[in-house]
Amino acid sequence: MIFIIAPVLAVLYSVGLLVLVARVRPGGVVPHAALAPVPNLLAAVVVLLSSFEVVTGWANRSTSSPLHPPLVVFVVDVAVAACLLAYPAIAGLPYSLRNRILVGMFAIPVGAVLALSWSLQH
Repeated sequence: MIFIIAPVLAVLYSVGLLVLVARVRPGGVVPHAALAPVPNLLAAVVVLLSSFEVVTGWANRSTSSPLHPPLVVFVVDVAVAACLLAYPAIAGLPYSLRNRILVGMFAIPVGAVLALSWSLQH
């Protein structure tokens, strides 16, 4: 069930923010050039933390003495994933059907990986 709920929530969150921000953003807003490396950094942190959680969770299922990372690792992973999914709306991605579809398609694997991380750890 979590494998359906988490990706759906991720899509609703990311596309919903894109729609919300597009309605209140004044026209002609261009993102600052300093924001260019932000999504790469956020994506790297999400991949690093999620990979750590998936690997340790998978290893826990095959060993007699499981080792669970602290809950704060998952909390930070979710927070960084939320920032990563909010980035297109905040950075000023143009509001179009194409961009909404792309943001939603990107949110699906992010939500699925978070769901996998959670299910393997618990």
